[in-house]
Amino acid sequence: MSELLEEDSPTRTDDGPLVEVNGLKTYYDTGGLFGSNPVKAVDGVDFAIDRGETLGLVGESGSGKTTLGRTLVQLESATEGEVLFDGTDVTTLSGSDLKNWRREAQIVFQDPESSLNHRMTIGEIIREPLDVHGWPNFSVAVNDPDDRSVSVSGDGTRAEPNDAADITVELAGAAPTIAVRDALAMTADSVDVSVSEQSSSVSVSVSVAVSKDQLRRARVRELLETVGLREEHYYRYPHQFSGGQRQRVGIARSLALEPEFVVLDEPVSALDVSVQAKILNLLDDLQSEFGLTYLFIAHDLSVVRHICDRVAVMYLGHIMEIGETEELFQNPENPYTYSLLSAIPEPDPTADRERVTLRGTPPSPRDPPSGCPFSTRCPVKIRPKEFRDVDEHTWESVETLREILREREDREMGVRDHAKALLGLETGFEDFVDVAEEVFTRNGSLDAKGVETAERTDAARIDGALDDVDPVAREPLKEAIELVLADKETQAHELLIETFESDCGEQSPEHHTVSDSGRTSYCHRHRTEFDDTAVAFDDLLSSAE
Repeated sequence: MSELLEEDSPTRTDDGPLVEVNGLKTYYDTGGLFGSNPVKAVDGVDFAIDRGETLGLVGESGSGKTTLGRTLVQLESATEGEVLFDGTDVTTLSGSDLKNWRREAQIVFQDPESSLNHRMTIGEIIREPLDVHGWPNFSVAVNDPDDRSVSVSGDGTRAEPNDAADITVELAGAAPTIAVRDALAMTADSVDVSVSEQSSSVSVSVSVAVSKDQLRRARVRELLETVGLREEHYYRYPHQFSGGQRQRVGIARSLALEPEFVVLDEPVSALDVSVQAKILNLLDDLQSEFGLTYLFIAHDLSVVRHICDRVAVMYLGHIMEIGETEELFQNPENPYTYSLLSAIPEPDPTADRERVTLRGTPPSPRDPPSGCPFSTRCPVKIRPKEFRDVDEHTWESVETLREILREREDREMGVRDHAKALLGLETGFEDFVDVAEEVFTRNGSLDAKGVETAERTDAARIDGALDDVDPVAREPLKEAIELVLADKETQAHELLIETFESDCGEQSPEHHTVSDSGRTSYCHRHRTEFDDTAVAFDDLLSSAE
């Protein structure tokens, strides 16, 4: 990636936000005879993207990044909330209004192979949006110094007030003056205009000598050149190209209708490193040339750091932190951001760096935590007052046990598991006393007395496992394990929640402003009564040494 981007990040404008997202939710309800919990892929996000800005969107797989991007361009329907594009809520558009708006927002898909139709030539693929939208529309703007009412007929249509017109007619002077927009491969000589003037109105008839078919072919060839391909590629098929070339085709297709906003859904993740740098430089050049606004979805944090003006960190359908790129990378304020950035590979093998390893897996988006979405895995989760002084081994063991019970609840024992159990095969629901010993025994030994496991009762094994646990937590843990052994796992889990849950798991946090630049973080640790994230991680890592 050494050749990535000869210049700094794209220059942002001060024209205000192009895209504003307020309370956006995208749920998938699979239905069912008795109903079901919907998958909460995007669960209430708020952010804005300024004109000319590149906003990066990062997070682990399954966090809702792609669903959010697809919802912004209306490939997925929003369940709730609004997406304002230049002040218009596009979630309310339908029919011709939605079709017309799609010219302004496009998407580049992750896989350059599956996103292209292999039965179509490259020229047909890039031209398809032009055919669907009837490009060009030959929109006509008439500038009349007398400010009379204007009607347009013939090949042209009256341009909307704020839209860029294909043809501009100036009525000042003895004869009308004609100008043609640069994006059209024709000159003013190809346009014939006749004007009929009245005292209070003007009628303009437009005749264009160049066919739309000719202009579309010329537009496709221009786009091929713009993305670094050649005119002779027009009649080739996708299978004749490399991955990087196919992605260039996808980019050209997204630019065909001259959009303002482009969602880049991991556009380089399927490409070789050397090709990635070329595509990223191309995207940067296109943004500078056409004034594009990007939402850049990616897993590669080093790429995001190079090309994005701001970064939003997403987890389980929520924006956990959003702010200026370099500030966020240098000083992450949210525990999830801190953990995510610690996973960036360090090129120096001799560097001394602490990596935060998260326990377990993300909760199901069908049944997310009622409080902070990261509360089930957070390494610096706020503890209840009565357990703030317990040692780190005890607290980590408590959280691990809760995670195990949560995952066991998500996966009920089916007929096949029962059959395996009868045959003496492993089912994933093995003796829970073994699990307790593995979780709570500090040094890995099963019994300081050296008695064989098979010769000991379950009660003795549980007492032995809990010997290393802080006394204040021992009794509720023992009761929970006994409930599991009595096939009352739900009650055991509820007991652990009631005993050990804090504000993190019970209350949704607020989006706190954490810097002068307006960066926000979704975490309880920004409340004045708690240590901030950096202090909490310093304490955690120092106790592990």
